[in-house]
Amino acid sequence: MLSENNNFEFWVRRVGWGLMSLMIVALCAYSAVYFLPGMPFSFRPEVYPGSSFTIFLLAHIGGAIIAALAGPPQFWSSFRSKHKKWHRLLGLSYLLGVCIAAPAALMISPISKGGLSTHIGFALLAVLWAGATLIAYFEISRKNWHAHQQWMIRSFALTLAFVTLRLWLGTIALTGAPFDEVYQTVAWLCWVPNLLIAELYIGWRASRSKDSARSENNAQLQS
Repeated sequence: MLSENNNFEFWVRRVGWGLMSLMIVALCAYSAVYFLPGMPFSFRPEVYPGSSFTIFLLAHIGGAIIAALAGPPQFWSSFRSKHKKWHRLLGLSYLLGVCIAAPAALMISPISKGGLSTHIGFALLAVLWAGATLIAYFEISRKNWHAHQQWMIRSFALTLAFVTLRLWLGTIALTGAPFDEVYQTVAWLCWVPNLLIAELYIGWRASRSKDSARSENNAQLQS
């Protein structure tokens, strides 16, 4: 029974990782069009004025693309163990991407569509995203692997707001609600559920690790 459960979990994680990676690549390719010639000034002027905010928006998009693409291989255990140099290189690339994207997101959050609720939602996302990533880096610098993994899970859950924002935006827009109201909801919905799921997963892993350790201790005592 235990073997069947482990096999089921293995395939769930593998399929989930594959779907996540495909969505990330697709959305990164879509977002990259903003860097084509002439595109930087094609943002809607009523949302992003043709001023210094344009460079911050492009920095946010570029940094988010780097972080989103660097993230998935970091959660592939066999890749981490077999390609440690690439793991470190991608980790530094991820850190660089977040360090570019998060401050830029904080700069443009006050001009986001939807009013104060949207401004606060995106600003809080930017602060938590940068904070979780920097704590993960701090923990790995102390060689605290367990804490590093936990904070990287939180960080990448917030990175995935890059994906879930567009999924929720398209889904809720189908209701016909005014764009401002949709954006007010999505500014929170794109990251709060991600973070809650990450916390549940971290808790589940910790509980499973304790159960495994308890079983091993019992087996040793019985032997």
